[in-house]
Amino acid sequence: MPQLAALAADPSPLTGQVSAGDTIFTVRALLPSDAGPLTSFLANLSATSRRYWHGETDAADESARLIEAIGRYDKLRLVAHRPEHPNELDGLIDLSFSLPDGYEITRFAAHGVALDPERTVRFGPCVSDAWQGRGLAAALLPPAWSAARLLSRDCVVLYGGVDPANHRARRFYARHGFTEVGRDDGVVDMMRYLPVTSPT
Repeated sequence: MPQLAALAADPSPLTGQVSAGDTIFTVRALLPSDAGPLTSFLANLSATSRRYWHGETDAADESARLIEAIGRYDKLRLVAHRPEHPNELDGLIDLSFSLPDGYEITRFAAHGVALDPERTVRFGPCVSDAWQGRGLAAALLPPAWSAARLLSRDCVVLYGGVDPANHRARRFYARHGFTEVGRDDGVVDMMRYLPVTSPT
């Protein structure tokens, strides 16, 4: 996508700050120089966090794959870190701007929901275990929604759905405007629309 390539060349529109409690975080695009910090971030996730995000992949291999995809394909990834610790990532947001057959677009169709590929983004957040339950996940939503709008998306679906047993995540998403639309292939599918004027 040309817009993603342009953002890879100049990621400044994606850079900002958020706060969780009294801690400030820089939010920015994933960069090629993040290979080491990203590997550490992924390696230090608990087994539960890895399973709920992208599964039991090797951290170095996964990091290399994410770095290699910068500015290519349909992916945009944001990271969060404390300004004084730029080499210690605390959060990662995965945004995907295509809807391949056999995944979300197919599952949602089975729920009676026709997703518009030109308006929909798939969303997958991951916060380090040390910052879970401390407000960082909620703080990362506005910059994620701003990035989605930057690429003309206003419908958000969860990337891969959510595990039915992950009640904490399901409550979190419900508090932040997501609705459950159905279950298929062992996951709960949730979605929300972004309001026109507010990024929250």
